Amino acid sequence: MYNKLSHIFILLTVFIGVLFSCKSKKEAVGIKEKDSRGSNADPSGEIRFGLMFIDGCAYRMKGNLEEAKKLFLECNKMDPKNAAVNYELATLYKLLGVNDQALIYSKACANAEPNNVWYQLSLIESYRTLKLYKQSAKILETLVKENPSKMEFKEDLAIEYQRLEMYDKAFKVYEDLEKNLGIIEELSLRKSKLLRSLGKKKDAEIELIKLSQSNANETRYYSHLADYYIEYGELEKAKTMYDKILSIDPRNPVVNLALHDYYSAQGETEAAFDHLKKAFLNPDLDIYTKASITSSIFDKKMDLPYYREHAKELAEIFIQVHPEASESNAIMGDFMMREGNLEKANEFYFKATIKEKGNYLLWEKLINTDVKLGKYDSLQSHSFDAMEYFPNMPLFYYYNGYANIQLKAFKKASQALKDGLEFVIDNKVLMIDFYKNLGEAYYYSGNKTEAFDAFDNVLKIDADNTFVLNQYAYYLCEMDENLEKAEKLARKANELSLENAAYMDTYGLILYKQKKFIESEKWLNNALKLNKRNPTILEHLGDLNYKLNKKVEALQYWQEAASAGGNSAELFKKIKDKKLDE
Repeated sequence: MYNKLSHIFILLTVFIGVLFSCKSKKEAVGIKEKDSRGSNADPSGEIRFGLMFIDGCAYRMKGNLEEAKKLFLECNKMDPKNAAVNYELATLYKLLGVNDQALIYSKACANAEPNNVWYQLSLIESYRTLKLYKQSAKILETLVKENPSKMEFKEDLAIEYQRLEMYDKAFKVYEDLEKNLGIIEELSLRKSKLLRSLGKKKDAEIELIKLSQSNANETRYYSHLADYYIEYGELEKAKTMYDKILSIDPRNPVVNLALHDYYSAQGETEAAFDHLKKAFLNPDLDIYTKASITSSIFDKKMDLPYYREHAKELAEIFIQVHPEASESNAIMGDFMMREGNLEKANEFYFKATIKEKGNYLLWEKLINTDVKLGKYDSLQSHSFDAMEYFPNMPLFYYYNGYANIQLKAFKKASQALKDGLEFVIDNKVLMIDFYKNLGEAYYYSGNKTEAFDAFDNVLKIDADNTFVLNQYAYYLCEMDENLEKAEKLARKANELSLENAAYMDTYGLILYKQKKFIESEKWLNNALKLNKRNPTILEHLGDLNYKLNKKVEALQYWQEAASAGGNSAELFKKIKDKKLDE
């Protein structure tokens, strides 16, 4: 008996403690000490109810909404009128986007406890989500009546009246708020906007003038008036407001932007640009605004010298005022890219990336310029660093593998490509690129079987990939392995891609290895017609002619190959010995 009572006591203690932490405030959701089933409810059922409610709260807080919903629905079956449970279900359905269900449960908790403000607000939110503004306004009217000191209810009611286009009622509420709170910027702006909706333009202006007179040194109030005058095409009055702002605050970061817009509207482009430069020279104007303006100019008419010069000038001022900002360096990098100056673009992208290492786009721009410049040491280093910051992004593994292949670090290349391949999902083109390079890396690091597996994987995805068909065939031929398969691959590459000297040479070489000398001669000669100074084709023709016992012609081809740039030790030995080692 002692053990059972102790167990129940512990459960109840845990229930009450967690209940308070779950709902944060008991008063907020109206949890009762006893549930609505009355004092005759089964005590073990109450404990089960309480534990499910606690678990539901815990799941909701962890973001497991479906599991929380199951438990709250179980609670609701046991006690359908429990306001707290209905409130939780309403909240859950709102989070799940099931707004009609949310409304049902919001109504249930609001009806169960009409004096609970939180439940009424939950119901208002449900009505608003479903755009049932008449219903939400009705509840707000009651809340305003019952809570006359709560200004936030009045503000919400005014907004609701505006939504219902009940502008006169909304204006009266704003007037009442102003009597209680005095002139407040947000209220004045709403009143002015409302009056404009009613076509009362002059009254709207008066509201903004009253606001500016409430604090004659607040430049923001003059900017509202300036915006108003711009909206109604009263440009000179707007200009007066801008001048007023400058007289109060000569370093105001945004007024020069407004004056730029003013002069642009007047068609005075040079005056407009002068104010834009002044805005950029002001260090108080935020970096993001400057970056956004410069980017927008880059997107316009950059083929015209006028715009290009202006864009360059702004980019230079930007980096002069903010030399250490990643944004200014990135903008200058973009400008240099547009100008075709890859070296400079690469320098600025590097500075930008160092300042903001978590920016994926900057790493991508930096790495792209590394690739275009053929800076494989930099590419290897930058892609490696990017992999640390973005371990799930396959592109950086690909570039790291590619750089290592170019640097002949084939084991590092195969490791990077193998690791990155795990993150390639639903992107066949990228997957082919990974397998293609993986095949190269494996082949040159001595892992022939893995290399051919990689090429087979490419052909499973794209059976007509001529590059891999040719490369795969060439490597098989080079190893004197499975020449029959090599011949099929090379033939298909030539059928798919006509007039390709490299593919013809591979096919001719395979036929040579198969001792089909006459056919080989035909393909190698055709390849030579397309690329007459290719040392590889010339050397292969030398070998073939030697086999055909045309030793004078063979020596001539080998010598031509050397003259065309062929420089392998084997080639020089053939020339020196005037024979082919067999």
